Amino acid sequence: MKYIITESQFNLINEGLLDGLFGNDSCSPDTIKANNWKELYTQLVKSKLIENGEKLLIVWGPEQTLYYTQDGKSLIRTAKVSTGAGGFGNDENNKRTPKGLLKIEGKIKGKLYEVLVSKTPTGKILGPNKLSNRVDKKTGKTHYAEVLTGILELDGIESCNDNAFSRNIYFHGTNFENQLGRPASNGCIRVSNSEIQWLLGNIAEGTKVYIKP
Repeated sequence: MKYIITESQFNLINEGLLDGLFGNDSCSPDTIKANNWKELYTQLVKSKLIENGEKLLIVWGPEQTLYYTQDGKSLIRTAKVSTGAGGFGNDENNKRTPKGLLKIEGKIKGKLYEVLVSKTPTGKILGPNKLSNRVDKKTGKTHYAEVLTGILELDGIESCNDNAFSRNIYFHGTNFENQLGRPASNGCIRVSNSEIQWLLGNIAEGTKVYIKP
């Protein structure tokens, strides 16, 4: 796992001022407090976790909303999301959404409403708000919820969430668009199928993502 840090962060680490954010199990949401996305952006700049003027995707858990800003003052885009039904957490083998600072690691594109299994487009089209009946060949389990249209893979930047990629956490389209706006996923961040298409076309790999529980 490689961490992306700025020169300012490197200097602060040397001074021991970011010990609570790097090198142990504590996570920035444990120390950074904000009442809204604007305050959060300001706090992240002050903590040297992002640069002032850096584009940032913010998943605001309490409102189940995605905010996209490049300056912390105005919004480029907003969208409703569904995070983990079990809440937020960075532990292995749970169905909770990670928290803290991450980045877009990769993109996988499918057709609109196309089902993706193991991050691979299958060619099957499943409209929004229609249950799937796909049976897992290995477990025999029926999958009612599917990953549709495309994926933005996530990788953790903080030590507390550096397992996000191995946990297969990502943004993706969903066949449960009617559940957007409330926690309902198995840990991933669900968005509408039109929204994942927009994100795939407009968000660059390496863009930082902050998940506020």
